[in-house]
This record gives sequence, C-alpha cells and structure tokens, in this order.
Amino acid sequence: MNKKYIEANKKVKSLRRFYIHLFIFLIVNIVLLFNLILLEKDESLNTFVWLILNIMVTWSIGLIIHAWRVFDGKILFSKAYEDRKIEELMQDDKN
Repeated sequence: MNKKYIEANKKVKSLRRFYIHLFIFLIVNIVLLFNLILLEKDESLNTFVWLILNIMVTWSIGLIIHAWRVFDGKILFSKAYEDRKIEELMQDDKN
C-alpha cells in the first residue's frame, strides 16, 4: 500500500471517531439539559445542577479540542476544502 492511502485511511478513521464522539456528545447533552430543566425547580439539588453544568462545559471543551486535532486547526471551512468541494460537485454533475 502506498503512503497516501495509509494517510487517507487514518484521516477517515479519525473523522469517523470524531463524528461518533459528536453524536454521543449531542445525545448525552440533550438528556442532561432535559434533566437540568426538570431539576431547576428543585432548589435542594443545586450541587447536582452544578455537576451537570460542569460535565457539559468540560465535555464541550474536550470536543472542541478533538475537532481542532481532527481538522488540523481548520475548524471552519478552509479555502482548500471549498476548492475540493467545488471540484467534487462538478464531478457529480458530470455523472
């Protein structure tokens, strides 16, 4: 196997792990927010509310760091990405 294939394969696996991480993050945070809304009415559970908020903020920071590493610091769309996407869409239109 050539070196480009191995690098592309690693990149795809890295992207897949990131998207799984993002999906789990969204599901868990939706559940935590739902619990937070339910617990907001009960003032005796302030410690639990702070725990939920701490988990959400810490995990959000971790997800941002994960995204930064996966996308090589280019979390927003780069010019190279736009060029590749345009080329890909042009190829799709030809087919």
